[in-house]
This record gives sequence, structure tokens and C-alpha cells, in this order.
Amino acid sequence: MDLLSLPWWLLPTVLFVLPVLVALAVNRWRFHRTGVSQHLVLGLFVGACWIAALIVILQQLR
Repeated sequence: MDLLSLPWWLLPTVLFVLPVLVALAVNRWRFHRTGVSQHLVLGLFVGACWIAALIVILQQLR
């Protein structure tokens, strides 16, 4: 499967949303609290933005 053939926004969205949902579920189930660390969310968002930028650049080079 060629990841560059997918829409450019799909992979970064999945890489951001899934870990946030897992962290929310674990915090709710294990620690009985709502929410996650703002640093975790910011780190995931920045990572997803970098991956999105790399995907767009690689698609343009193709």
C-alpha cells in the first residue's frame, strides 16, 4: 500500500486522533479522571503537522 496515494490529510489525522482517544479512554477507565495532558495533545498535534508537511512535500516531488 502506497501511503502517498491516500489523501494527504488522512494519515496525520489518524496519527493525532487515535492516540488522543486512547489516552482519554485510559485516563477515564484507569485513573477515573477526564481529560489528558495539554502537553501530550500539543506534542501529538505538532507531530501530525510535521508528518502532513512531509507528505505534501513528497507528493509534490513525485
